[in-house]
This record gives sequence, structure tokens and C-alpha cells, in this order.
Amino acid sequence: MKEFWDNRYKEMGFAYGKEPNVFVKESLDSLNHVGRALFPAEGEGRNSVYAATKGWNAIAYDISSAGQEKALDLAKKHQTHIDYRIGGFMDIKFPEEHFDLLVYNYVHMPKPMKAAVFRRHMPWMKPNSTVIFEAFSVNNLPYREANPRVGGPDQLDMLYSIEEVKELLDGFSNLKVWEEEVNLSEGKYHIGKAKVIRAINK
Repeated sequence: MKEFWDNRYKEMGFAYGKEPNVFVKESLDSLNHVGRALFPAEGEGRNSVYAATKGWNAIAYDISSAGQEKALDLAKKHQTHIDYRIGGFMDIKFPEEHFDLLVYNYVHMPKPMKAAVFRRHMPWMKPNSTVIFEAFSVNNLPYREANPRVGGPDQLDMLYSIEEVKELLDGFSNLKVWEEEVNLSEGKYHIGKAKVIRAINK
């Protein structure tokens, strides 16, 4: 898996663009506070760099050093700073009650891993912290079949349902979870109509 992501992020240009994900941007813009934010599987840094420009102390991690290199360069171009660490879901570590915000943006993994990974992040979150989530829905498969350029996993167990996201994020209060059809225009790997699951608590 590390080799796959390193190869993708070594390609010319940014795989998913330099601009933040639309939902992540809108959600960050709607928050009336800043603090310390965690970005798991952050890739080339588009979301964490945007958060840093908004005043957040952005901490990201990923298994890809190629992604890290691009992310740090993007931060420099925006005259801001992110703390980007190399590590996998089960070996990265942070102090308890350390973060005010957790951003999951297209964080996909096999179903057997999901509960353990999401549960592992929870002790690092402060009480009353915020979560922002967007990922491909189980109902995205027909969209992907019609247009492979829209991206997303082709394995059902790596996708998400509303019920699953509610269960995975049940440690966050006042959580709102819904499915939405969106028109993605993110780099060269997220292009076209897609079905996603979104969640936020505010």
C-alpha cells in the first residue's frame, strides 16, 4: 500500500489537486474557533495546508513520504506551516486529549480495520471536539462503473454507509451524518458525479 501511494504522489501535479476539498473548506470556514487539528492519511496536504492558513495548528500523518514532500512544499508556497509525520494508522501516536478537530477526508480502508482505526483516534480528541468527515458511499459503485475517473475504492467493504459512519463516530456529540450526490473536480483522480457520506458535529 505504501508503494501504491508513493507512486501516485510521485506523479506530476497533485493527484487530488492543490485546493482543499469543498466540504472540508466549507466546514472549516463555518467554525468559529481554531486550535489543534489532526488530518489522518493526509496525502499531499491540501486540507491541512488550508486549515493552517485559517489559523489552525495542523498536524497531519500518512504512510507516504512522497505525499509529505508535496505537502510541505505546498505549505511553504502558502507561507504557512504544517506538522506532517510519516506513519501508519496503527503505529502513529499522539497524547490524549490533544486535538480540537479531526478531519477524515477520503480515508478508506478494509472493513476489518475501520473500527480499530477510528477507535484509536478517539483518546487523542479533547472533550467536545469537532469532526469533519467525507468519503465515498457504498452507493458510489455504480457511479464508478459509469465513470472510473470519479475514483474511490471498487471494493464494497472499503466504502461507507450512513449507519456505519454513525457507529464509527459515535464518540462525537451532536453528530449529523448524511449521503449526498456531489460533482467532484479534484485533481485527476476525483472527476465527475459521485455519492459520498458526509458528517460533522458543531
